[in-house]
Amino acid sequence: MLVSREWGIVIDSLPVLGQGALVTLYLSLAAMAGAVLLGLLVALMRISKVKVFIQAARVYISFFRGTPLLVQLLILYFGLTSFHIVLNPFTAALIGLILHFGAYISEIFRATILSISRGQWEAALSLGMTNSQVLRRIVLPQATRISIPPLWNCLIDILKSSSLASVVTVPELTRQVEEQSAAQFVFMPYFITLAMFYWVMVAAMGWVQEWLERKLEIPGGSG
Repeated sequence: MLVSREWGIVIDSLPVLGQGALVTLYLSLAAMAGAVLLGLLVALMRISKVKVFIQAARVYISFFRGTPLLVQLLILYFGLTSFHIVLNPFTAALIGLILHFGAYISEIFRATILSISRGQWEAALSLGMTNSQVLRRIVLPQATRISIPPLWNCLIDILKSSSLASVVTVPELTRQVEEQSAAQFVFMPYFITLAMFYWVMVAAMGWVQEWLERKLEIPGGSG
């Protein structure tokens, strides 16, 4: 009877949890878009021939891969107030996720861009294309397709890591579950429900990945 009462409380809370899930999705999708753009920019800086860009990209990647996301969020939300810079919780979480995962995604893009045969660059240049045209028309389309599996793993990590935004009081899914479970003094049913929410969202991303891979599959290619 106690168990059924607890699940009843969780079911009554589903509208609140649904609102939290929407915030999680909004935060995650915005962070994914920002991290992909930043990652591509940093990857291009790493493979450029400009030493200042190369060094700046190295320092950025080293710092944001070498420190925990939680620490970065705490610095953005609480630490910057020491310099009279006050970010609202959502903005701090969004910037933190973009900076943290942009470092990982840049390495994915760098590896996939460098995996494209140098012969393709040279052949395209010999046809009169500029470096930017070769990159945009030949290299990036191939690199994007190759990068989908590792890139998607990173995007899924962004979705799951968005739960850390609860630490800086963003009213996302995990935060809502924490508040509801503490107020109702019901824990396991809430935590199981929380896991189910994330599982469904990650599964949906997996379906999108499979669709994209089929969409970008080269006819007659190896897959």
